[in-house]
Amino acid sequence: MQAAIYSRFSTDKQNESSIEDQVRNCIRHAERMQIQVIQEYADKAISGTSKSRPGFKDMLAAAERGEFEVLLVDDLSRLSRDEVETKQVIRKFKFRRQRIIGVSDGYDSNTKGEKIQSTMRGLINEMYIDDLREKTHRGLYGKAMKGFSAGGRTYGYKRSPIENPAKLDVNGRPEIIAVRREINEEEARWVRQSFEWFVAGHTPKRIAAELNRLAVPSARGGTWTASSIYGDMTKGDGMLNNEIYIGKYLWNRSEWIKNPDSGKRKRLDRKASERVVVELPELRIVPQELWDAAKARQHEIREKSAALRKALNNPNSRSHTGKYLFSGLLKCGCCGANFTIWGSTSYACAGNVHRGDTVCSNRLRVPRRIVEERLVEAINEDLFSDEAVDLLIKETSRHLKQMQEERTPESEAAQQRLEEAERTINNLMTAIKAGIITPTTKAELEQAEAEQARAKVALQTCAVPTDNLIALLPRAAGQYRALLKNLRDTLQRDSAQARQCLKTLVGDIRLLPQGKVLFAELQRSVDGLISLAARGGPLNIRLVAGVGFEPTTFRL
Repeated sequence: MQAAIYSRFSTDKQNESSIEDQVRNCIRHAERMQIQVIQEYADKAISGTSKSRPGFKDMLAAAERGEFEVLLVDDLSRLSRDEVETKQVIRKFKFRRQRIIGVSDGYDSNTKGEKIQSTMRGLINEMYIDDLREKTHRGLYGKAMKGFSAGGRTYGYKRSPIENPAKLDVNGRPEIIAVRREINEEEARWVRQSFEWFVAGHTPKRIAAELNRLAVPSARGGTWTASSIYGDMTKGDGMLNNEIYIGKYLWNRSEWIKNPDSGKRKRLDRKASERVVVELPELRIVPQELWDAAKARQHEIREKSAALRKALNNPNSRSHTGKYLFSGLLKCGCCGANFTIWGSTSYACAGNVHRGDTVCSNRLRVPRRIVEERLVEAINEDLFSDEAVDLLIKETSRHLKQMQEERTPESEAAQQRLEEAERTINNLMTAIKAGIITPTTKAELEQAEAEQARAKVALQTCAVPTDNLIALLPRAAGQYRALLKNLRDTLQRDSAQARQCLKTLVGDIRLLPQGKVLFAELQRSVDGLISLAARGGPLNIRLVAGVGFEPTTFRL
């Protein structure tokens, strides 16, 4: 049997030796079971509760392709700390007649009673995470109450670690027991300047643009946005609302809850009674009079905005993501940022709007109505006329044949390696049956079997069912035409569906300024047509990114 090993450690406080120890333990077990390890997968400093683990994803994909029969882990907690996810992985492996073995905890998916064992292990792993989360929160609470940093970096301050020389970490350095904030005078100067600009009447957009023009790096080293300046008054987000600038450290304002469906975390505000406020006058950067003046102007702006929304009878005046047909599809040809709704009636480059001319010089605004009408018209009449779709089929067929021609030598070489490895295996097995065994026989057999496995994987990668795909292209072209038909009606019924259609048809659309005129650049997608063709049958191929026709450009 052929096996793979998956290993993982959780935090950067551990080191590479943790992975090495797990792998070594699994290899010893594989040798006792006389199974061959052909692949190793690992995730370093990633929590077992996270689904965004590259090594874990690669391992699951290889298992689905049938590249190994047994998965070895040091224990089930390496696989996942989530009981539901662990059960799902086990079920998929058992469905494919694949086996999971936990070397240290004795789990084996092929043994009787494994369901009881996996359930108990899953509960223990989840309880461990819950207990760890509670202890971590309790520890952070203690640090916050003492005035130490219990969160991320705040602009205007530097972090000064407090070390315990009597205790060393895994790397042999003194263990850091806490982090103290200290004022960074260079950054503090820009904090005060931003407050002064705001009180003087500058908008957050103008402040962000000015900071970017002066090449002042943000807290994360990038550029400034209007939202990082203004933030949210009710949540205390943004520079203008962070009370640490007046010597008040507010902690435990929110918590992150994982969505069980998407696996993504969502921020939720905590009750006011759960928040912790610590007075730290030595961290004050902004004078009280300046802070009060900024708050007064913020309240004035909120009152005017509320009055305007009421007058327009539109309480939700701010656009929502995905509301419009081309939301998320329009890209600035200068900086690559999204073109987003500006002022509710026009599109504008988000890079220029929120970060200023220094980040992007594209200041052109174009009415949303014109964008949608011209783009839909061009897509229907220019890109996807009957002649254009026929050309698309022809070019896609040519592209598929070219892919096959490019991969044929690789496929032939892999086939030769496979045949050679199988001949070697057969010869060695014949010798073993005849009693001819040398000290190197086992090593030679293992090497030949490993080469056999690699050659099979290479053949699967090179296999492109081009003949079947080419035969399905006319049907895919019909699907293209169906997607195009009544696009405006689809928009009225379901903008998300219409937007997905456009994503398949043309992908991203670049908007490029030329003087005072904005031009749109878009192209028919060969990848999109192949995907539609493959969707009709049990076909699975890897496509070369960015394949498409020469772009069509027209004036908006």
